[in-house]
Amino acid sequence: MKTVFRTLTIFILFSLQLFSSVNLNSSNSFIKGEPFIFEFEVSGSSINFPKIEKIEDYVVQNLGTSRSLQIINGKYSEKISQKFQILPQKEFTIPSFIFEIDGIKIESTSKKILEKKADKTISDNFDLQLISSKKEAYIGEEILLTLIFKYKKNLQITNLGFEPPHFENFWYKKVDTNRRYEENEYIVQELEYILFAQKSGKVEIKPLSIIVQQVKQDSRFGNFSFLGVPTEKKIYSNPLEFEIKELPENTDLIGEFFINSEIDKQELKEGEALSLKLNIKGVGNFDDIKDYTLELKDAIIYANKPKIETKYSTAGLEGTYEKIFSIVPNSSLIIPSFSIKYFDKKQNKVIEKRTKEYKVLVNNIKNKEEPILEKAVKKEPTKVIEKSSSFEEKLLFFLFGCFVTLLIFGLFTYVRISKNRIKKDNNPLIKKIKSSKNKEELLKILLPYLKYNSELDELIFKCEKTNKFKEIKKTIISLVKQLDIKG
Repeated sequence: MKTVFRTLTIFILFSLQLFSSVNLNSSNSFIKGEPFIFEFEVSGSSINFPKIEKIEDYVVQNLGTSRSLQIINGKYSEKISQKFQILPQKEFTIPSFIFEIDGIKIESTSKKILEKKADKTISDNFDLQLISSKKEAYIGEEILLTLIFKYKKNLQITNLGFEPPHFENFWYKKVDTNRRYEENEYIVQELEYILFAQKSGKVEIKPLSIIVQQVKQDSRFGNFSFLGVPTEKKIYSNPLEFEIKELPENTDLIGEFFINSEIDKQELKEGEALSLKLNIKGVGNFDDIKDYTLELKDAIIYANKPKIETKYSTAGLEGTYEKIFSIVPNSSLIIPSFSIKYFDKKQNKVIEKRTKEYKVLVNNIKNKEEPILEKAVKKEPTKVIEKSSSFEEKLLFFLFGCFVTLLIFGLFTYVRISKNRIKKDNNPLIKKIKSSKNKEELLKILLPYLKYNSELDELIFKCEKTNKFKEIKKTIISLVKQLDIKG
């Protein structure tokens, strides 16, 4: 009897384990700076997941759970998938976790994840290229970096995911150019950045990436599927390496600069103010110019924040620096000169330029004004006559003030509501939907917004099957306005 009981127990446990499983799905490697995603798939009738909050020193983010029912040999079981994300900086191991499935504790397998470098994507359909204006530069010297992305015209691209890059060991700014053109059978997009190295030696820019969402071609719909789910593909660029040199000692600027100053008057009365304007122009790293200050004895000085403007041209990063000082001197004084020191790469030497100094004469007029002041003191004080208002007048003014306030608030509310209504009506997506003449055109417009909202997905599927095009079109416009989807 005991033997039969043991056999039965072993059989039950074996059957439970047969329908219970834990699978870890993930890549074997990661790219530094990019999120790493892994997934646990668990099958069973009753499932308890462990809390996964940290792996080594990395915080784990739960990306969501999906459930499904499956039938194996006539028996029902549930399949639960949970996705997680971490941002690793070096190789790590996903440890084993204990899952409770149908009352039995099952341990997952551990997995070591290695770091790998991103390789440039080689494809006939896509190309992402980084091109720099120079490979050698000084710290602070501008480098023009051009990002060129190409893709074939016949591809059904629904979205391009490009996050602003982070160039390690460089200070950078985007150039206000965004070129898009066609070249042979490709559509080409170009972005430009100005880089300034902050570290000497060999400095690398790692490959940048773009996530491309495209719809799979389907011959049943003329190589286009209205309801196909877009697939994602990550396209990597080439890396770049630079040789960065140190600037000479006590120099932060490189380029060619011109400095000038001017004052609006050199002779003034006591208590009057004069304006001093400082200007710098030229080509170079203007954002590294340190703020100029002015200290003078026996004078009050006010100064605004410097105004710096730059633009990129064929000469390099052209710029202007402007600062205005307002000076109220108590006596005659000398305003010293300002200077700028920079490294001139063409002449291969440090150059210092100065403005001129100014002698300011202050005329003391205190004694001349004394009789006038004495006369003013002897003058009889002015009498102020106050007029009191009656209670009825005060009440009338109060009620009138309330009426005006309510009127202004009502007008403000009306204008705001009208603006929102006009803004929604001017939404480019709504305009496109309204202009669609048939359901095929409407489906092409709505394709990029699949998976955006479950209600919208249902209407898109319904639109494909229904013959009542105008009715479904009105319902879609109403929902797009509610969701405030930007076209």
